[in-house]
Amino acid sequence: MEVLGIVGSMRKGQNTERLVQTAISEMLRLDGTIDSSLIYTSDLTCNPCRVICHKANCSVHPFQCSIDDDVMQVLERMKRADALVIGSPQYFRGPPSGFHAMIERMISMAFFYETAGLTHERSLLADKPCGLVAVAEYSTPQTILEYLHDFCLLLKMRPVALTAFPYLGVGGHGNLETDTVFSPLERARQLAERLLNAMLR
Repeated sequence: MEVLGIVGSMRKGQNTERLVQTAISEMLRLDGTIDSSLIYTSDLTCNPCRVICHKANCSVHPFQCSIDDDVMQVLERMKRADALVIGSPQYFRGPPSGFHAMIERMISMAFFYETAGLTHERSLLADKPCGLVAVAEYSTPQTILEYLHDFCLLLKMRPVALTAFPYLGVGGHGNLETDTVFSPLERARQLAERLLNAMLR
């Protein structure tokens, strides 16, 4: 089994990556047979969605995009993984622009696939378990958790909820070690256990 981590932050080694890595490391500790890998959207080229493209687009060909960049490669790796841990910080009331461009493109592919009515093909990511991570420096990470949760549902994935605040996933605010509101490091380990259980169902 493989778990894929997607780090939506522009800064490597910082809070978003730390929490994604904490969740994945705990999964590996609990089950030594799991393989893992990480994608950093800061290393990718993800162009914005054009919404209305020529005929070689997602409204005609489900889950295919005519824009030639890294988004389709990420989608392929997501499809191969058995579970996902997706993390993003909040920058200026939203996620980083490169990460958002990738999310926007995948949502468009799912949306046009579903609304075009031309096929009954199943979503490439249907029922894929995923854990969510969001961090914010000066505001609440809840907004980003809701954003990630909506993304997962639109692509028919299965986001794993926590039984403690902030419920939709792991939240972090400021210093991870001293954050007693969201308890991010502890929640990341709890997420790992619940995500592993979802993988084994």
